[in-house]
Amino acid sequence: MILKTIKILSFSMLFHSVNLIAADEFKAEIGVLGGGTYYLGDANNLPFKNTQVTYGGIFRYKFNPRFALRTELISTSIVGEYKNETNIVIPFINKVVYSADVCGEFNFFDLEQNPNRRLSKTFSPYIFVGLGVMTDLYKGQFIPEPSLPFGVGIKVKLTKRLNFNAQWSNKILLLSDYMEGVSALNNPINLNGSNLFNNDLLSTLTVGISVDIWKKQCDCKNSNYNNSRSRK
Repeated sequence: MILKTIKILSFSMLFHSVNLIAADEFKAEIGVLGGGTYYLGDANNLPFKNTQVTYGGIFRYKFNPRFALRTELISTSIVGEYKNETNIVIPFINKVVYSADVCGEFNFFDLEQNPNRRLSKTFSPYIFVGLGVMTDLYKGQFIPEPSLPFGVGIKVKLTKRLNFNAQWSNKILLLSDYMEGVSALNNPINLNGSNLFNNDLLSTLTVGISVDIWKKQCDCKNSNYNNSRSRK
């Protein structure tokens, strides 16, 4: 009788712990971010020079605690300057540039607040790479220009559903050097020509806050199994 009671209590505790774990797991997160962006290319060759305010939003779909697919939308401004044929410095300001990226993301640790999982941590460095597009790079642009976004960052779980992250991302503009004299990111005296290995680069430093959404369904197989065992 005592052994049977112990079994019932043990399986009952296991059943409740499984439900608790499932309740804390979410498939996705959505949030906002802000920071600064600087441009490297013909019209600016110094990192962090002419850094401009950046803001946007982010959505992540989490396949598991390590891998995620994310979409990031940002808006920023680009400032630079160039010298004309008479060595007069001429500034340009591209007032608004929009960027949309889709990236695969890898966390080095299992990012979750779950004391029942040995490898889980409340922080994790991460890396990402993907494909993106940018608009309004030059006057009259109708087709978005492709870019190659990549970068590194760190995430911290502030609570079970609230997350903080800081990241450094870079976007290589894949076609900008074929638009010399047209793109706002290149000067009109064709410094680069069509140099495939000297593409323009946008670097962005941001911090952000996100909230976990889209709760996962409980593991019904485990729940049914534990329920049946607890009745015995």
